[in-house]
This record gives sequence, structure tokens and C-alpha cells, in this order.
Amino acid sequence: MNLSAYLQGRHLPADATWTPTIFADVARALRDDRALALALALTPHFTLRELLHSDTAKARGIANDPNAAQIAALRHLCVHILEPVRAKFGPVRVTSGFRIFTPASQHGRGEAADFEVTGVPNITVARWIRDTLPFDQLILEAWSPSDPNAGWVHTSATVRQMRKSVLRTPTGGAPYFAGLPK
Repeated sequence: MNLSAYLQGRHLPADATWTPTIFADVARALRDDRALALALALTPHFTLRELLHSDTAKARGIANDPNAAQIAALRHLCVHILEPVRAKFGPVRVTSGFRIFTPASQHGRGEAADFEVTGVPNITVARWIRDTLPFDQLILEAWSPSDPNAGWVHTSATVRQMRKSVLRTPTGGAPYFAGLPK
């Protein structure tokens, strides 16, 4: 569902823009009308549902529900990272977005997503992000030179100053190394 349809259902003007009030309303809707809230399109190609999906939260029985500030951060991430990647390479598959169970991390603040673009080597996507987009942190995770489709791309974006930190890891965890492979 797009923002206009959601707002009409909430008796708000259809031409409303995303405001703190809207983010708070969406957070409340997760409790009151979860199906409607999850169907909400944060941007033209990314729904709240796909940014909240977490196998870990599901397995642990944890409600992976963000607050208004976290929803605002997820929308910022979609606008500044995920939509441009989709426009350049095609459909993006988010494998991990918001994680309520890691509150101190960028995933826990709604600022980061792990993703892949089917048929496009992760290093190609990572290099394009590095060279083109305003990101905070970019990590090429679990990538292997013998299998360019292995692993995933982790990218974060914040409304604060962007560090432009670029890392890689062969495992998806420590150790991390500076920069992308040549």
C-alpha cells in the first residue's frame, strides 16, 4: 500500500508528506492494524514488511516492531540507498533490515540493511555504492573472489554526518579489513 492510500484510510490528506506525526501513526498502526502497516510502501519499491522481516526475531518469538524514529530511519535508508541501487541494477532482495534485538547497532536503529541484487556480483554493487551514494558504512560481507555472488552487501545511511566507512570481511563477521577488493 502506498502512503496516499494509508493516509486516506487514516483520514489524513492524501497529499501529506512524511512527517514525525506520520511515522508515529505508522508505529501505532503496527500495534493496531499490523497487516495494513506492514503493507505500507516506504518508497515505491520497498514495503515496511520487507524491512522488518527477521528470521531470528521470528524464531525467538520477538515482535520486530520499530518506533517512529526507527521507521523514519528505514525510510531514509530506502530513499538514499535501496531505491538508487534498484534504479541502477534492478530488484533488490533485502535479507536483513531492522533488528529490534540489536538496539545499539545500525540495524537496531533502522539505519542499515543487508541485501543482494540477483544476477549482479555483490562487489559490483558495493563499488557502485562506494563511488556514487551518500552512505555511512558499506561492508562487503562473506564475499569470495571465487564466487562473486557469495555473501551480501551491508549499507547504512543516517541523517547525521556520513562516515563513508568501507570495509570487507570474508566471513560476515570479524575480522574486518579496510576497503573493497581490487
